[in-house]
Amino acid sequence: MQLIFALQILLIGLVYGQLVPSFTNFSPYRNLIERRFTGFINWIDCNARLPVLFYYFADRDRGNYPRPSSFKLDPQISYSCQQKSTSSYGGGVSYDRGHMVTANHMDSNPQSISDSNYMTNITPQTGVLNKGAWLYVEEVIECVRDIHALKVYGGIVMGNDASNDIFLGSHGVPTPDWYWKIVENTITGDVIAWLMPNNFEPYRDRVDRYLTTVKDIENKSGFVFSHFTDAQRNKLHTKSWDIPPGCDFS
Repeated sequence: MQLIFALQILLIGLVYGQLVPSFTNFSPYRNLIERRFTGFINWIDCNARLPVLFYYFADRDRGNYPRPSSFKLDPQISYSCQQKSTSSYGGGVSYDRGHMVTANHMDSNPQSISDSNYMTNITPQTGVLNKGAWLYVEEVIECVRDIHALKVYGGIVMGNDASNDIFLGSHGVPTPDWYWKIVENTITGDVIAWLMPNNFEPYRDRVDRYLTTVKDIENKSGFVFSHFTDAQRNKLHTKSWDIPPGCDFS
């Protein structure tokens, strides 16, 4: 088991060295901290106290380590740059502690799944989105990665809606207005993208409403990825990828 874990860490190091995306930052987030976890990378905006961009390489699922039950502050990031509390957003409002990088994609070793529960990987996400369209995309990735390795990019768009910024007092963070995700098939080169509102509309069966292009996400988020071709950048799917039959979500 220790040998397997060591090989996984070595593989992660190789992935970082070969596949970390190059991007130009035109976003409003000007105080970014790159946080390399075991198996994924988040970029945290110190002013917003939130992860605003993430990336990971999703290859075949090799484990099923349990996710920790508690959330925790990140000891490698200044407390002035992360959320003030690990508690639920509460207050009778239907917001979850939503994972930017889902724990289920990090269950190949105990460190990576533990890392996913740092608050530097958590944002206030409506329960409808977290358990609806966002979860569907996570399940697509969980299943397709067993067939073709994937590159996964994602993040938030803060927007201009201040009416949902109800956790500034308790957690010190604004509430994102949009979430986005780009998934790139490393074998076929196919790229699919979604931009989802952080409100009470994006149920699972509405996921296709939020299909968009890489170019649109780059324009809205301000993060421009240099390696996408024009064809990849402008491709618009009309239907989300299907979840392959018989998929094991564990």
